[in-house]
Amino acid sequence: MTKTVIVGGGISGLATAFHLQECGLREFTLIEGAPRWGGKITTAHEDGFTIEGGPDSFITQKTAGTELCRRLGLEDQLVGSNIGKGATVYIWSGGRLHAMPEGMMLMAPTMVIPFLRSRLFSWPGKLRMGMEVFVPRARGDQDESLAGFVRRRLGAEALNKIAGPLMGGIYAADPERLSLKSTFPIFLEMEKKYGSLLRGMMKRAKRPVKPEAGTRAAHGSKRPPMFMTLRGGLQQLSDALVAQLPQESLRAGCSALAVHRHAGRYRIDLSDGSCLLAEDVVFATPSFVTADLVEQLDPVLAQRLRAIRYVSTATVSLGFRRSEIAHPLQGAGFIVPPSEGRRITACSWSSAKFQHRAPEDCVLLRVFIGGALAEELAEQDEAALVRLAREELQAILGIAATPVLAKAYRWPKANPQYDLGHEERVAEIERSLSNLPGLHLAGAAYHGPGIPDCIQSGRKAAQAIAARHARAESAGRSEPSSVCIES
Repeated sequence: MTKTVIVGGGISGLATAFHLQECGLREFTLIEGAPRWGGKITTAHEDGFTIEGGPDSFITQKTAGTELCRRLGLEDQLVGSNIGKGATVYIWSGGRLHAMPEGMMLMAPTMVIPFLRSRLFSWPGKLRMGMEVFVPRARGDQDESLAGFVRRRLGAEALNKIAGPLMGGIYAADPERLSLKSTFPIFLEMEKKYGSLLRGMMKRAKRPVKPEAGTRAAHGSKRPPMFMTLRGGLQQLSDALVAQLPQESLRAGCSALAVHRHAGRYRIDLSDGSCLLAEDVVFATPSFVTADLVEQLDPVLAQRLRAIRYVSTATVSLGFRRSEIAHPLQGAGFIVPPSEGRRITACSWSSAKFQHRAPEDCVLLRVFIGGALAEELAEQDEAALVRLAREELQAILGIAATPVLAKAYRWPKANPQYDLGHEERVAEIERSLSNLPGLHLAGAAYHGPGIPDCIQSGRKAAQAIAARHARAESAGRSEPSSVCIES
């Protein structure tokens, strides 16, 4: 018997189930079409290497990730990245790697001398960026692409060499289509408040350090690292969630086929021939999968869900003997602007970025392929992806050695795109959903694709269900138990 069905066993669905349980609502069933839980969160341990197939960390500024780790008893497993501790990020430009100038905050300089000394930007490019303080504020509140905003305020060179590959790369997106309002609203706020990104960032850089909410216990009075992971890999998080949930409520290897109205509830048809009746249904699936499931309930809602695009990416992890790598690999890795004509978008030096990623005599590199501007490259088979990654690392870092480990992960149509108009698109989806009481959305497609965003979306769905049940009880209505119908 179940009162809530959660469709999708990635981090969003697992977080929904966990928070339902915390709210005292234990009558739920979590279904997942794949044989394993965790979705894109997957960690492999091979020959002393810790390999992340999907995300390798989460941002601490959004505290849902660290808060959940604490609730699961994983606080002592949290490991900070070396980013922000002098670990340099490089940009491949003009046939060589350039260190990001000290004081660069995402796309604008906050320190003059390192910026002027950098050979990454031409003198006309530097002058154009310095003139940003004289660029007038935008009028109105219309949505603007990342590319349009950066080009307007800082110039084309800042867009092509920094903002596009770095900020667009976070979303595997085309900067010309990426909605700034839905991804980096802080820059719009800076423009409105200070009239200039440079002024705004310099003021932020001078602010006194304050501890982040929810992280004081682990880090005392110090601000935690910007990015954190778990010592044994992020799969520790999804594994810990699964361990906290009642096993009889978990059904992996079982897909939802459709959702229908049935006697005032929702009937979920499953791939094993059975179906479930539930008061509430949480869709923690990609929006195009959710669209297929709700098609018969509301074709307009389905159409709006399909309007959110997805693109394909891939990662290739390569382990090498340290003695065979001439490059010092001192830093976090490098990004590659699309204008450079290379076939990869970035490379993370995983064993430098985090501790315990490789044996002491080895290094681990992770190459990123695909995204909105080169999807077809990510859709090759694993052998072709490994070959591509090796060829690119030889061209860029001079690595000709044979790797002692090579592992590729393909993520077809797994990255939602926050295109221009995304905020209104999601608002339309939520308006349609309001006509279907008991249906809820969670996941990366709506209010943020990061791990903390997904966790927060699951918590929000669980709280909405708890509030709905509380209202029903206070109104004196008895909530009938749902039943599982075997066909």
